[in-house]
Amino acid sequence: MFMVSRMFNGALLGLAGILLTGCSQLASNWDLRADNRTAAPLRNAQACEAEANPDQNVKLDLIRQLMDGGKLYAALAHLDANGSDSFQSTYLRAEILRQTDRTEQAVSLYRKLLGGCLAGKGYHGLGLVAGRDNKISEAIDFLQKAAIELPLDVRVRNDLGYALLLDGQFEPARNEFLTALELDGGDLLAATNTVLLLLATGKEQEMQAFAAHMKIDSKTVDKLRLQAEEIKKASISHSTRVGPL
Repeated sequence: MFMVSRMFNGALLGLAGILLTGCSQLASNWDLRADNRTAAPLRNAQACEAEANPDQNVKLDLIRQLMDGGKLYAALAHLDANGSDSFQSTYLRAEILRQTDRTEQAVSLYRKLLGGCLAGKGYHGLGLVAGRDNKISEAIDFLQKAAIELPLDVRVRNDLGYALLLDGQFEPARNEFLTALELDGGDLLAATNTVLLLLATGKEQEMQAFAAHMKIDSKTVDKLRLQAEEIKKASISHSTRVGPL
């Protein structure tokens, strides 16, 4: 049963923390639901700290700003001009290549990150690529590894939860979305993912209350409702395939 567990304050917009119980068209929504903002990689690993220097950091910050502004080709040009092969530069290049549909090149760079201080970012990128290619089990595997490396990364939690949701694993998906919400209660993607989960599990009343608290408009809810129907159909189809003969 769904219930309101406690009220958040301030930036959480008075959101109630709700405890939950519990195809190719879906895969095409993967990039639309992904948060492609490029956060600076966490520098809690000595290798990343050792390779950083003030001049490079300024250049990388400019590249991130270009990426966040949607100027991916300009950002790539600046990376080329920079000439750095640092972990951070490799990560940003992989992100640009993924977002401009140069998947094979992106995958190669993400794999280069797996042995270093940005392994979590590498796993995350590989998970996004697998999800977009409708390889949901593979995406879940990569994203679970990313969550182990980056347990506080809200984007990783959201993407893992979304992959689990597409796979019909509603309870594990619920755990990831609630983790994302409690890490950042104002995160819109975590909120819309939670609405999607509530719709997919038939919890209309709880969804309406949650959407109202998060100020998610009716047009967005209608779009999520359509996607939830596809998730339910895929879940039924999957259950039929794996059911007893």
